[in-house]
Amino acid sequence: MKYMSSQLKMNNIVSISAVLAVASCLGWSGLAGAEEPKADMPAGKTVLFLGDSITAAGGYVRIIEAELAKQAPPWKVINHGMSSETVSDLSEEYHPGRRPCLFSRLDKELADAKPDWVVACYGINDGIYHPYNEKRFAAYQAGVMTLIKKVKASGARLVLLTAPPYAKPGPELPKGISAAEADKLLVKANAEAESEAENNPRKFGYMSPYAYYDNVMAQYATWLLTLNGLNDVHVVDLRAPILSSLEKTHDGDPIHPNATGHGIMAKAFLAQWLDISATVGKQKYRK
Repeated sequence: MKYMSSQLKMNNIVSISAVLAVASCLGWSGLAGAEEPKADMPAGKTVLFLGDSITAAGGYVRIIEAELAKQAPPWKVINHGMSSETVSDLSEEYHPGRRPCLFSRLDKELADAKPDWVVACYGINDGIYHPYNEKRFAAYQAGVMTLIKKVKASGARLVLLTAPPYAKPGPELPKGISAAEADKLLVKANAEAESEAENNPRKFGYMSPYAYYDNVMAQYATWLLTLNGLNDVHVVDLRAPILSSLEKTHDGDPIHPNATGHGIMAKAFLAQWLDISATVGKQKYRK
């Protein structure tokens, strides 16, 4: 499969008409006909979306924006996703230029937008398409915790989104084996791939991902979900609903969801948004 340089050519950009059509099929009716806010209506709150190329494509954000436009007063939605970005500050050896890291721009984004809420979706690039490695995982965790602290310090509230899955399963494991046996085989495959990566730093990356990269993403998402309800942070799982419809959500590109995928992502977010936005200062704090 041929990947796109810097992920700028996503199967994306997902067209507004396609996204809204899919959203309507998923049960979000009337999105295209959302009323324009009246001139004398007081300004609503602001939500800033941050993320990598999946967010930059804009599909799921536009569906959410259409729904929030129906609020009185309507919310202001700002989408500042950036292609190739990470929170881990990691990058493949052969990536065309070092991957951008959110923290080179986050302070300015928060100062300029002055958001009431920040919604952030990171992870798919943060493992840099390598096998699982504790050091890379720790870099992702540290990045997420820095994001939480900076958003909290700005006075905004934060919603973290698990990344959609890497939609290309690795080689099929032998049939009839137990879950424990499967885990052992995956651990062995990961160790062998990690050894290859150490011997050849250019072995893995977005053009040549580790065969079981989605297993790596599963571990990242599992950890992220443990943060839900702590430090005034909410976590919405986008991974699970995409996994249950994987045959429909990607068009040959395992990194970037298609319009159907973006519609499912938006629906998962909106299903929790009313409860999330109504929960202010009711969460436990963990240092």
